[in-house]
Amino acid sequence: MAAKKLKGVILSVENTILNVGNIDNDVFTEVRKLMNYFKTRGITPVLLANRRRTVTYRGVPRDLYEYLEEIFDELVVFTRLRNPEVPPKPQAAATKYVLDKMGWESNEVIYIGSSDDDMRTALNGDILFLRGTWYANNTDYGFEFNEVKEIARFIDTLCLREHFWSHEIKDGDLEYYALAPFSTYKEAFRKYSENARAAAKFLGRGDVDFWLGALVTSMYFTGIHKRIDFVAAYPGHRASVGNDKMNDELMTFAKCFRKGYLHNVIERHTTALKSQTARNQRVHLDHHNQLNTIKLNKFPTKNFTTVYKKSPLANGKTLLLVDDICTKGYSLEAARKYVERTRAKTILVTWLKTINTDYFTIGDPGTFNPYQANTFQNVPVGQQYNYHVYHVDGAASEELADQLEQYINWDWP
Repeated sequence: MAAKKLKGVILSVENTILNVGNIDNDVFTEVRKLMNYFKTRGITPVLLANRRRTVTYRGVPRDLYEYLEEIFDELVVFTRLRNPEVPPKPQAAATKYVLDKMGWESNEVIYIGSSDDDMRTALNGDILFLRGTWYANNTDYGFEFNEVKEIARFIDTLCLREHFWSHEIKDGDLEYYALAPFSTYKEAFRKYSENARAAAKFLGRGDVDFWLGALVTSMYFTGIHKRIDFVAAYPGHRASVGNDKMNDELMTFAKCFRKGYLHNVIERHTTALKSQTARNQRVHLDHHNQLNTIKLNKFPTKNFTTVYKKSPLANGKTLLLVDDICTKGYSLEAARKYVERTRAKTILVTWLKTINTDYFTIGDPGTFNPYQANTFQNVPVGQQYNYHVYHVDGAASEELADQLEQYINWDWP
């Protein structure tokens, strides 16, 4: 599916643009900056509203929507008060009406709101939901932004990229994507690679929000979210489940589109040997280090709340599996082998792909129970995918490096 370009933003009124008709505050000044930012970037702001609202300006009550149209000349207002054909929020028909009238597809738009009603409107419209909490914090859904400026930064540095994946492998049931190459030695990749490694490996270091935001927006604008049923993160090398650094953001992403986040569907039942430890001990590591230390949980928990009574992985289902840095692909492939035994499929994504290192699949391990610990021996390596052949977009790394720098230092244009 071809990548989409951000064309518009759907905005709510209450606690997003203003608070109870009050335009005389510092936050509304920031909102005005945001609207001006949309204009400079060619993004069309749309207001979708059900209720009549007034604002007092210089002591005179005025229709809010007319006032906003006067000060924001690019704003397009959709409300049943003017046109009874506009369906009410939170119906899916409301966002569909807006998209049809504007000539947009759902993943060419983002929704900025603050309430449960806004969340349901975005959810029903299959639109990425950004939750503004600068006036009030009214819902737990959506990607949270405490300041208007934070949303502008998110859009400017992550939503307007033109190069979403540097690596793509699509061959039969194998589907893998990475944002950019990983190398701490090559100068062009060093700075962002060091940031990503720090974010992935060390608490409080690197810019985790940037990497997860880049991953989320790449999946959204390339439509991957439309083809999955569940999301999971691959566990670290220690005996554990999930990934503490990615759990919250990936669950938010999943819930935006009615997908289930399964933090414990892949269990690391035995601590795996780390690559550096193996090198120090002169131990050769291969795919068995992953195959023999993971298994599937037959009754995983959805969104940290609901335990399944039967396995959700089955024929016709697709699990999106996320990891931070891919070297040869053994971790992802081990998980894929286990998931395949349930007859479900996988889509594999990572932040980065190690430079000049080919991706290897794992051969046939024979019949096994994916829900129990296994001890495999002599499982062959499968197909080899040349690094350079599947490095499909050399501009992705340069763009990502620039965007990380801008993200760290971002200010209003």
